[in-house]
Amino acid sequence: MKVRKTLVALVGMLQSIVAVLTVIFALGLHFNFFSVQAWLNGEIELSYVHFTAFLVFGFFSIISGSLLVQEWLESR
Repeated sequence: MKVRKTLVALVGMLQSIVAVLTVIFALGLHFNFFSVQAWLNGEIELSYVHFTAFLVFGFFSIISGSLLVQEWLESR
């Protein structure tokens, strides 16, 4: 049972970190920080589709990771 609690905490934190990085990348893609669009050789018209997909994935992952960490905190 202790291993499961540790894994829940670890997966929750890693998922939240990856989600935050995904949202930061989405914002960088949308606002073209550091010329991300040119670096990826992407079309400007498709950047909104990618931006939306990254944001949706990122926010759902942040929520999921936060719930896993909250479950771990409540079980302590």
